[in-house]
Amino acid sequence: METKSKIIQEQFLQRVKSAVPVNVSFVDELADLLKLSTDSAYRRIRCETLFNIEEITLICKHFRVSFDPEVQHMSNKVTFDYLKLDDKKDNFKLWLMFVSGDVKKIGTSPNNQIIYGADDVPIWHHFFDKELTAFKLFYWLKSILNAPEYADVNYDPSLVDDEMVTSACEMLKNYNEINSVEIWTEDTLNSNLKQVEYFWESGFFNSKADALRMCDLYLEELNLVLKKASKSSKLIGKGESGRENFKLYKSEVMIGNNSILANIGSTKIAYVSNNTFNMMSTTSADFVHENELWLNNLLRKSTLISGVAEKQRNQFFRVLRDKVEMVKQKIQIN
Repeated sequence: METKSKIIQEQFLQRVKSAVPVNVSFVDELADLLKLSTDSAYRRIRCETLFNIEEITLICKHFRVSFDPEVQHMSNKVTFDYLKLDDKKDNFKLWLMFVSGDVKKIGTSPNNQIIYGADDVPIWHHFFDKELTAFKLFYWLKSILNAPEYADVNYDPSLVDDEMVTSACEMLKNYNEINSVEIWTEDTLNSNLKQVEYFWESGFFNSKADALRMCDLYLEELNLVLKKASKSSKLIGKGESGRENFKLYKSEVMIGNNSILANIGSTKIAYVSNNTFNMMSTTSADFVHENELWLNNLLRKSTLISGVAEKQRNQFFRVLRDKVEMVKQKIQIN
């Protein structure tokens, strides 16, 4: 029994360590959290001393990891972590900070990678421009979270806290450092365009020019992603190529749900979409394995359009740009 307990603690510690930034001393962090000496913390890390229930609870809360070594091997049960959201703007600020922190943690870990099956455009791509960022945040707060302070107002970027915009833009900066694979379909942009249409038809834009401006920003976003795909890199600036860290695939198979697999060192985490833009995550071995198999199968049925296949890449983005132009035409004639 003691040997099994040690194995469980070792597995638990592996998940905990993956949640610690590379520039932070894990033993010092653990000692401070549990109010232990460094030697006592080391004994727990070496599994010479087993954690008690109170220590496990503190660790799970502090590092935002789950303790489910038995559950994760039961194929019909999976434990997920997620950040609860309600109509409070402050909670949304915390969500932005947590997601940005997770992205930064992945980016600073060795052998990092994100594979993203994108039913919707990955949220960080929208954060290349502060104006489009403000619109996305405003839309989520008003139409998804029903934040009271946005209930009776039209879209106004000045009503979105600069702190939230900065946090979102930081998320894109951190994502650009990660080795990533994205799988898009011709429908990946649809929900974003429907948001613009919904705001326009509901009278939530103050002017036609505001609605058209959002469409133009989506065109700019597509052009930027196209440029990154052509260079196979998200680290592009001043027309130069950065190190290759971006692969974009076009899928003919409908994805149906945003699904992410992240490698953080030796740990793999699966993220699935929840309530439009929120995410739930798990390190459950069975679920992660199934998620990885699904994404790899999707990749095999998809076409690589970054770096190579210039013709297919340009055709794909032309289809997406045409969708934006159709929305612009609908707005202009109404």
